[in-house]
Amino acid sequence: MDPNLKYINLLKQVITGQFARENGLRVKYLIDCFDTSQPYDLAKVIDVRTDSINVLYGIKADADEQEFYKERLLGFPYSMLGHARMDNIEDLIRQVLAENIPGHFLEAGVWRGGACIFARLLLDLLAPDQDRLVYAADSFAGLPLSDHEADQPYPFHLDSLLACPLDQVRAHFEHFDIDPDKKTRFVKGMFADSLPGLQTDGLAILRADGDLYVSTRDILDNLYEQVVPGGFVIIDDFGALEPCRRATEDFRTLHGITDPMHKIDWTGVYWRKTN
Repeated sequence: MDPNLKYINLLKQVITGQFARENGLRVKYLIDCFDTSQPYDLAKVIDVRTDSINVLYGIKADADEQEFYKERLLGFPYSMLGHARMDNIEDLIRQVLAENIPGHFLEAGVWRGGACIFARLLLDLLAPDQDRLVYAADSFAGLPLSDHEADQPYPFHLDSLLACPLDQVRAHFEHFDIDPDKKTRFVKGMFADSLPGLQTDGLAILRADGDLYVSTRDILDNLYEQVVPGGFVIIDDFGALEPCRRATEDFRTLHGITDPMHKIDWTGVYWRKTN
């Protein structure tokens, strides 16, 4: 195998937590014991597969991360994107470089930073002499409280697991031997506050992972015009979350966008901006 491909595939596995699945099950087991006031069994902590081997098989078979949300999340991967959405980032970065499409990479909604870490490392590997930046935009404090009717069934602002402080995200970059102050820009704040004034000098790839209607619209309303012709827009939660789908479709309808939308996996989609 090409050493570069082997390195890239290993990065995907590390970033998506494929080597820490058992730790997620351990944490979930201990939390369940705490919630039910049951004493934990140390033997099950040591070898969590005793009672969870079918779950481990299920997670392994679910490469695009549609199921077992809590078990994955409690393993604290750097990203929850799954196999296909990580491949999509690689494919689009390769296409941008091959066609010399100008502009930077921006993800809005970075959680623990994994997709941005992957984009930064891939750009450094494939185009080390180019000055393409990676923008990581997030509140670094979780999701906003939304008053939009589409968001009401999804009180994600109450989920503290979705918050990762900026200093931790920067430390994650350093774990991968990336200088977080070199060719990376962190944009901190709720999107309604941080994105209206952001100027990127052009985006080749905009990756929107806002979950909610208001967050997805804040991303598209403020950044879509900065995507260059020939650039790409990725919507992470289009299939998984109805508010995100509605926000995307409303935005496309409002602006008369008819560029074909391509399915990545069970939830992710993308399109190429023609003008």
